[in-house]
Amino acid sequence: MKEEIIFITEEHRNESIKLVQEFFNLINSLNLDGVFKIKSSAAKKMVDVYLKLTGTEKVLFVGYLLEKELVSLLIAKTEERPYLEEEKILYIDLAITKKSKQKKGYMKSLLEFSYKWAKKKNFKIIELRAIKENKPAVAYWFQNGFEDFYIRFRKKI
Repeated sequence: MKEEIIFITEEHRNESIKLVQEFFNLINSLNLDGVFKIKSSAAKKMVDVYLKLTGTEKVLFVGYLLEKELVSLLIAKTEERPYLEEEKILYIDLAITKKSKQKKGYMKSLLEFSYKWAKKKNFKIIELRAIKENKPAVAYWFQNGFEDFYIRFRKKI
């Protein structure tokens, strides 16, 4: 069985959109504040923005291929922080594995790849955000050595 980590290109655009949409559907199914809702066009827009930035060193857009099926996706961007000693971070915008393919190590492989990529580019920090109601995701990030560092507050007005 052929397995590999790939940089996402136009060739995998449609599969990427489907995976991102799967993630957005999950988020939209959570019992949140009644206001937060991801738009139906968001998956296409997000993938297209990241595809445009591919090759600029501003993004890391990688996937895990199992045979010819895209089973996992990690989308991250670089953020400049000149006011902090760390100066820049790699921010994971989205990470998803197809529900039917979870718990098989595909995301772990993408994370390891992102760590190596970030270290090679002299990043000291990787950050991400998780919606607290997405309890499996929160647990996953803790299990993979991430710490809760910020608290992001939200208020309906």
